[in-house]
Amino acid sequence: MNYSEASRRLHVAQPAISQTILDLEKEMGVKLLLRTNRSVQLTAGGSIFLREAEDILRRAGEARRLAQRAARGEVGSLGIGFFGTAAAPILPSLVQAYRRKLPDVELQLYELNPDQQLDAFDDGRIQLGFSRPLPANRREEFEEEVVYIDQLVIALSETHPRAKQRVIRLKSLAGEPFVQFHRRGAPGLFDEVIATCRRAGFSPRIINEPNFMATVMTLVESGLGISLIPSCVRTLNRAHVVIRPISPISARIPLCVAWRKSEKSPIIAAFLDNLRAATVQIRAQMEM
Repeated sequence: MNYSEASRRLHVAQPAISQTILDLEKEMGVKLLLRTNRSVQLTAGGSIFLREAEDILRRAGEARRLAQRAARGEVGSLGIGFFGTAAAPILPSLVQAYRRKLPDVELQLYELNPDQQLDAFDDGRIQLGFSRPLPANRREEFEEEVVYIDQLVIALSETHPRAKQRVIRLKSLAGEPFVQFHRRGAPGLFDEVIATCRRAGFSPRIINEPNFMATVMTLVESGLGISLIPSCVRTLNRAHVVIRPISPISARIPLCVAWRKSEKSPIIAAFLDNLRAATVQIRAQMEM
């Protein structure tokens, strides 16, 4: 190609092209083109410069496409904290639906109790959290939506004398040994257990406070105690544990999703859209 052909293709006057090349060569201190009456050829320096310039343009185009996809929430990463058995039954279908829509977003799931989730928000590990309602001193920092409402039920060994009753009067269990998930892991839940028993006229005799809800259910199944648990724990499906409603009923125990008010990420917005679309189904699955 010569300058005339370049002028025709670029719709730029030939003198302007010549001057631009001269200016570039002067700026770089390198001869880029060898020009004769018949043709123009690249020098060795010109060949290297052309190759690198084309690579820069290619990468700039790719950077633009990635930036546009990130702005639409199609790429990036999302850390999600979830609170044990309260969120575990609903997360798999939410994650699968999200990955079908946005397969290039990297999802990282962390099982964390409510206090641990606040720490994970603070250090940037998670951007969404499925947990109990936030403590009053942190609510101003977050947006929060209720996913579903839970209530306490009683878990008994199938050999327990009251296992055949359809609804169990809580006061009738006043003398029983209780096994309860430890307060440090879920203070709001633990406090509601105590408050529910007191409304029934007694304080529970708690003999063990395991760190895991699965351990609570193992001790109940072994006949070592009974436990007031959120009804979501029934999804652990322990064959020899009977779960029954109680009278009087407990206060409502919400599972919420929370995110920082300062977060405007389309990746978060896309996950929340999925969650909101599934809310009716989730409540039918999880609420008694």
